[in-house]
Amino acid sequence: MASPRTRGIPLGRVLGARVVLAPSTLIMAVVLAALYGTAYSSDGFSSDGAILGLVVAVALFVSIFLHEFAHAVAARGFKREVHEIVLTFFGGHTQFRASDPRPVEIGVIAASGPLANAVIGAVAMALAGTLDGLPGAVTRYIALLNFFLAGFNALPGTPLDGGRVVNAIVWGVSGDRWKGHRWAAQGGRIVAIATVLAALGIPLLLGSSPDLVAVIWAVFLFSVIWPAASAELRAASVLARRERVTAVAVSRTAVGVPYDATVEEARASAHAAGAAEVVVLAADGQPAGHFPVALTDEVPPEARPTTSLMSVTMPLVRGAVIPADAVGEGLVEAVVPWVGKTDAVAVMGPDGPVGVALLDDVVRALQ
Repeated sequence: MASPRTRGIPLGRVLGARVVLAPSTLIMAVVLAALYGTAYSSDGFSSDGAILGLVVAVALFVSIFLHEFAHAVAARGFKREVHEIVLTFFGGHTQFRASDPRPVEIGVIAASGPLANAVIGAVAMALAGTLDGLPGAVTRYIALLNFFLAGFNALPGTPLDGGRVVNAIVWGVSGDRWKGHRWAAQGGRIVAIATVLAALGIPLLLGSSPDLVAVIWAVFLFSVIWPAASAELRAASVLARRERVTAVAVSRTAVGVPYDATVEEARASAHAAGAAEVVVLAADGQPAGHFPVALTDEVPPEARPTTSLMSVTMPLVRGAVIPADAVGEGLVEAVVPWVGKTDAVAVMGPDGPVGVALLDDVVRALQ
């Protein structure tokens, strides 16, 4: 299934992926130009400052692009199809096919972004030492900007790249995928709190007042990181439970009998198998209906040997079956096509029906 496309200004394609610029990034360029234009000189607005602001804005988004490009290169290195590289007001993200992930892939792809910024920062800082005036100032800003991007994204918590590295390490060591997500999510919460505490606490420890702009940025980052980390923590808890849910566990034991069997024969088969349900099989061997064995108690004993199953059978939608070995996300994928179309599905093993699962029971178990 094709991934939904992000709306924005298309900038072309790299590595087969669309590169999209969010329109809000243009606002950032104007804001930075204005801030640097007034802050660069004590005499008021400065054209050199405005130029510096525009250059820094462009450098910021180029740096973000190279950060995301590094993710894309790493993903392609693992034969992952990359769909989009999106540059936004406050960063970016790379969308790639992530089915059947492995810890080493998650860790390497995540680490590639901050590593790219660290390399760019080191090269820019070395180059800045050879330049004077505005070019030197711009190059130093680029270096510091990339060091900041590398350092901040490397922090060990969701939704930052460092959080994905934590996830990969914990998952790889413990073998528990969702434990990795939980650790990364808790790390994200710690990072969110630490960001605000640093903005407020460091100036106070140094004997000065907190900077209003720094506090505003810290609160903004908290408002982004904390909800993302909390959402991952909740999702990891749900998905961990879901991964343990099997088709057999949420079904009622059943045995299959041919459509032309009598009630007496169906009861005998069910009792021999210890089954609570009977799945009625059509002439081609496919499930066509089902009924609880207890329902046949309503048929008088003397009539059971001659009564057909039609009198007790509840129909099953043709094809409404799920494999007995379905578990976790596989169970979700097997059940979703039948939601709203039937209230029950037959659970099929290699030798025929082994259970009947009511969709309400399945949904409750997967929540």
